[in-house]
Amino acid sequence: MNLINKKSVILMLLISVIASGCGKTSGGTKEADASPVSEEPVSLVLLNDSGTEQEYIDQVAAEVKKKHPSIELKIYKSEKGSTLDELILAGETPDLIVSYNGKLASYRDKDLLYDMTSLIGSRHMDLGRFEPGYIDDVKIASAKNELFGLPVSLAYHALYYNKSLFDKFGVPYPKDGMTWEQMLEPARKLTRNEGGTQFRGFDIGNMVWASQPLGIAAIDYKTDKATMRTDEWKRVFELMKAFYTIPGNMTTGKAKDDFLKDKTLAMYADLSIASELEIASKSGLDWDVVQYPSYPEKPNVYGNASVSVIMITKASKHKDRAMQVVEAAVSDEVQLENSKSGRVSPLQKAEIKQAFGKDKEVFRGKSVQSIFKSKPVKYPIASPYRGKAEGIVRTKFNEFVNGAIDVNTALAQADEEINKAVAAEVGK
Repeated sequence: MNLINKKSVILMLLISVIASGCGKTSGGTKEADASPVSEEPVSLVLLNDSGTEQEYIDQVAAEVKKKHPSIELKIYKSEKGSTLDELILAGETPDLIVSYNGKLASYRDKDLLYDMTSLIGSRHMDLGRFEPGYIDDVKIASAKNELFGLPVSLAYHALYYNKSLFDKFGVPYPKDGMTWEQMLEPARKLTRNEGGTQFRGFDIGNMVWASQPLGIAAIDYKTDKATMRTDEWKRVFELMKAFYTIPGNMTTGKAKDDFLKDKTLAMYADLSIASELEIASKSGLDWDVVQYPSYPEKPNVYGNASVSVIMITKASKHKDRAMQVVEAAVSDEVQLENSKSGRVSPLQKAEIKQAFGKDKEVFRGKSVQSIFKSKPVKYPIASPYRGKAEGIVRTKFNEFVNGAIDVNTALAQADEEINKAVAAEVGK
């Protein structure tokens, strides 16, 4: 081979290596354009089968219309006349469903679950854009590591407080990173009767949420047997009771109204309540937010985060086109708008996180970045009787708080009643 030919071969090899390198991400996954999909006109049915705000659905629809005008999206909200069962009976089985991870398993009985893994691969979607924990949370309905949907947003836990009451009583505002035990002191200082009005320092909200960071459940998902007689559950019962036994701080059963409407509750632990805070702010609530309380051994960790997901159904006859809708739903453009609107995005991108709440007047000047200082625990695989079991737990906790029974009796009775309730359901 002469010198000129040798140089030509070497140059071609170099070009080949450079080209192959440019077609890969740092993880080695090709970023080449996905296989083209027909843009023939098609009508797709999307069901919002969760509490996901219509604003987000509208953002997705607008992005689809911009990028794929040949797709007509028929959007339904799950309500009387357009529930999933009613749509199926009407011959309008959804191509896409927006739901949440804890509900995914319920679609198995209707044979709607579809493993999107191959479509995600063929479209070269980068799952590395997502917080890895949220992808895992979506897989709780999977038996073989299937991915039945992609995360689009999540509910967060936070501690909201009424600044006016702290100022009124000269108590320092709560700080990020406080433990449950540390919350007791300000709760005591803020619980008082002034001018005939009873002010309460703190309401824990749903006491079951306080158990979740400890990795305990009311019922074992493998055996469907109650699991209440443990030291961890005893710890939760006793610690949460300590707040309600502060003289004057007994729960009223309407904590959210006490905080948002009556403005007699100083601190309130809850999920994302942006729309309700928006209304309350207009009526004079001067609020702010810090991290949800944690346990010393589990710092910066709160309970289960319900992850909203978008899924393609097995029944869809246009899965490639439905995937274009999914791509729009998780795109940087839509997720940036999602974040600006005050919904937590599942994407890792710092720019998207930092944009949280910027389009919402209610979040102006608030410490909303505190929300991102904590992470949820891994969403648990749950028994189908979880909801019923946790209802019994709350009932027994209330009896314990009211002094009707001691803690050991409360846990034992909860155990027995859960097992009886499950046996009754199984026997139907």
